[in-house]
Amino acid sequence: MNRNGNLENARDVLSVRDVQHILGIGRSATYELIASGRLPSVRVTARRIVVTRKALEAFLGLPSNTPGEHR
Repeated sequence: MNRNGNLENARDVLSVRDVQHILGIGRSATYELIASGRLPSVRVTARRIVVTRKALEAFLGLPSNTPGEHR
């Protein structure tokens, strides 16, 4: 993720903080999206949740930019 909060150059796995910066929303709103299932996530540990770049692109309705993926 670059400094202006977009997906250009973003890592394949994003933290909740990365997601909130990209979406321009607060922490609570980010966790609400995750808890509701609207934004798929993976709980890595009891305290760490991550979101894949692919899941965030799908949530935003963007085409996946994953290298090597064919559509």
